[in-house]
Amino acid sequence: MASSINKYSVVESLNQMIYESATAVTAVHAGSDQTLSDSHTALYVGVGGDAVLTLQSGSDATFKNLASGQILPVKFSGIKATNTTATNMLALK
Repeated sequence: MASSINKYSVVESLNQMIYESATAVTAVHAGSDQTLSDSHTALYVGVGGDAVLTLQSGSDATFKNLASGQILPVKFSGIKATNTTATNMLALK
């Protein structure tokens, strides 16, 4: 059976990663709810933990056990203080 999944080389996959295209960075503070002025396309996590993000759709999602230095490629417009334990985060777009 033929697969419709695109297969990329390691180099092609790395070239498609979100952090190569960041044009704006906004500091995200985990101590209080923060609504961003517009949608961002990735979250950089400085110190690992959990992050509760308001997705572009308007719903909230909890991302558990994010690693320090991780880039999470997700479109979001805000971050919630409650249950967010990750710190030193940057919103990228």
